[in-house]
Amino acid sequence: MITKHRLVTLGITAIAIAALLAGCGSQKGAQKGAVSVNTYKIAAEDAPITAEYSGSVTATDKVPVRPKISGRVVEKYVQGGQDVVAGQPLFRLDSRQYDASLQSARATQAQAAANLANQQLNLRRYQMLASEDAISQQTVTDQEAATDQQQAVLDANAAQVQSAQDNVDDTIVYAPFSGKLNVDDVPIGTYATAGSTALVTISSTNPVFVEFSVSEAEYLQMTKKDASSSGSWGDSLQLRFSDGTMYPYTGHVTQVNHGMDSNSGSIIVKAVFDNPDTLLIPGLYATVVSDTQIQQNAILVPQRAVQQTLGKYFVSVIDENGEAQNKEVTVGQKIGKFWLIKDGLSDGMTIIVDGYQKAKGATLDQHVLSKSDIEASNDSSDSATSNS
Repeated sequence: MITKHRLVTLGITAIAIAALLAGCGSQKGAQKGAVSVNTYKIAAEDAPITAEYSGSVTATDKVPVRPKISGRVVEKYVQGGQDVVAGQPLFRLDSRQYDASLQSARATQAQAAANLANQQLNLRRYQMLASEDAISQQTVTDQEAATDQQQAVLDANAAQVQSAQDNVDDTIVYAPFSGKLNVDDVPIGTYATAGSTALVTISSTNPVFVEFSVSEAEYLQMTKKDASSSGSWGDSLQLRFSDGTMYPYTGHVTQVNHGMDSNSGSIIVKAVFDNPDTLLIPGLYATVVSDTQIQQNAILVPQRAVQQTLGKYFVSVIDENGEAQNKEVTVGQKIGKFWLIKDGLSDGMTIIVDGYQKAKGATLDQHVLSKSDIEASNDSSDSATSNS
């Protein structure tokens, strides 16, 4: 006979088992529910492509200023780092010996001029006497030769005076062109040797070069003109600074080193940029952004659809059975809110944009997004999601 206490125990156990079974049933039912995801159907299309290169600013002209004559620096009109214009005085060298040489040359010239005047006077006198048959014609001829000789002496003295004057003038050293002085200017008292001592280095400031390197493959690809394009690569380059701001002036390629760099296997390219505000200074680093080229049949996917794990990139693709599968892809550059996919996806595939974390092995309730939906999205994530 079953006691009352045992009946109560059996009842509680049955209720607990029923509750457990009911819970399991509800969980199983929940697993069968569809997972809501946002999807995007890939459509290959022509896309504007730019390339970026690390560049550095260099001066178009940069020369050390050296004196034409030797002497000690006795005066400085400028300081290193200063902006100067072409023809502006920079230094003055000790001119005493050159002043003395100039005075000596002028004295010699005056003496030669006096001798020439005397020879010319004698020539006129001899010519008059010869007309009266008072002297022979040979005497006149000899005097003409002596006069010409003295004229040559005077001309040589005049050249020496000019040379001495040039030396005096060269004791003032002028800026060869407009630009900025480096801070390597020598102090007063320095003895400068003609053609050897660099008094200061001057660099032009407007325009400037931005030098960068491209690989052989990039160079060949970017220089191929699109049949529908009226311009060519390098006609309209932009600069982006380290803080993300863009330089307001565009530049263009002006020099290409067609010899390959043996160390890096790259090609050195120089672009010229206007620099009216002298914002670009030699040594400044900036990113060169190439002008836009059109890549045909490009595969673009929303950035937030790309997951990054341990340096690899993946996209969740919906297969023919309607199930989510991860595919590894090779990404290119970012274009707006999209990644350019170089390899791994093809036209017509459907990928998961949002909800891929719960999509694998589940029934999918798809909400299809258009490209305009992606572009208008307020999603702040502009990079691949890291699951590492």
